[in-house]
Amino acid sequence: MQMVDIAICGKMGAIRSAVAATVLGVLLGVSGTASATTLQDVFNGAGFTQDGLTFSDFTPVLSGSLPSGSQLALAAASNPQSLLNIQFLDFSGTGIFSQGWGNASAADAGNIDLTVLPDNTAPASPGIDPGFRLNGNGEWSVDATNGIASAQLSAFAYTVTTNSQPINSADLAQSSTIDALGPDILTLNPFSLPDLAGGFVLQFILDPGSTDLSAALLNTTVHGEINQISLIEQLQDWTAIPDTGAIRVVNVIGIGASSGGGFTMNTVEQRIDPPPPSVAGIPEPATLLLLGAGLAGIGALRRRMAT
Repeated sequence: MQMVDIAICGKMGAIRSAVAATVLGVLLGVSGTASATTLQDVFNGAGFTQDGLTFSDFTPVLSGSLPSGSQLALAAASNPQSLLNIQFLDFSGTGIFSQGWGNASAADAGNIDLTVLPDNTAPASPGIDPGFRLNGNGEWSVDATNGIASAQLSAFAYTVTTNSQPINSADLAQSSTIDALGPDILTLNPFSLPDLAGGFVLQFILDPGSTDLSAALLNTTVHGEINQISLIEQLQDWTAIPDTGAIRVVNVIGIGASSGGGFTMNTVEQRIDPPPPSVAGIPEPATLLLLGAGLAGIGALRRRMAT
C-alpha cells in the first residue's frame, strides 16, 4: 500500500511539474523573458521573448577583411570609389562585431547594455510593438583629435519570429551627440576635409536565411553636422513590410569625424510591428530631401553589392 502511495505521489508530482512548465511557457509567450543584459550576452545565445515575439540568433556580421591602416588611407586617397566595392558584411558565421580606423577603436559588445522593451501601451501606439534598446556607454564614439579623421563601423544581425499576429513593420530610432567640431571652415580645396561629425544606423529587413541586401527593405536614421550646421537629422524611421511570421534583421552602425570633430552614438532603439507614425511624426520635406541626399551613397553601395 505504501508503494502504491509513493507511486501515486510521484505521478502527481510529475503532473504538477508538467502543468507548471506549461503555465510558465504560456506566461513567457504572453509577457516576456530575458536573461541578456548586454549585446555580448545575446551574441552568446541568450535571446529573449517579449509580447509574443522571439528575438534570437544574434550574430556579429561585419567582415574582417575590411581595409585598415595604410591600406585604407591608400584606397581613400587614390580611389575613394573603390571603398564602395567592399563586401562589408560577412554572413558565414566568422564575422566580427566592430572595427575602427584612425583614432577610433572597435566597440566592445560586452559594454553595450541591452534593455528589452515591452509593448508600448500608450494610446497613440496601438498594436503590439516590443523590441530592445542598446545603450552604447561610449563604445560608439570617435574623436578626430590632432586632425586625424576617424571612423568606426559595427554590424550584427538577429531573427524575429512571432507566435501571434503577423509581423508587418519595424521602427528604428537613435540618440546621438556631436561632441566637437574643429576650427576649419568649408573650403574649395579638394585636399582639405571640412569639419564634420556624424553617424547612421541602417536596418536591413530580409527573409530568414537570406543574405541578399539588394532585395532588402531599408530603414535608416542619420545624424550629422558640418561646421555647426545640422546637415542631416532623422532620428526615427518606420518601415512597412508584407505580413510574415519571421524576419532577419541586419543592423549597420557607422560613426565618423574629421578635422578635430567628435561624435557619439548614445542609444539605438528598435521595435518590431509598430503602428504607422502619426502625421505629427512625419519629417519635414526639407529634412527628407537632405536625408535622401545623404543616402545617395548608400543606394550606390547597395547597387554595387548587388552586381
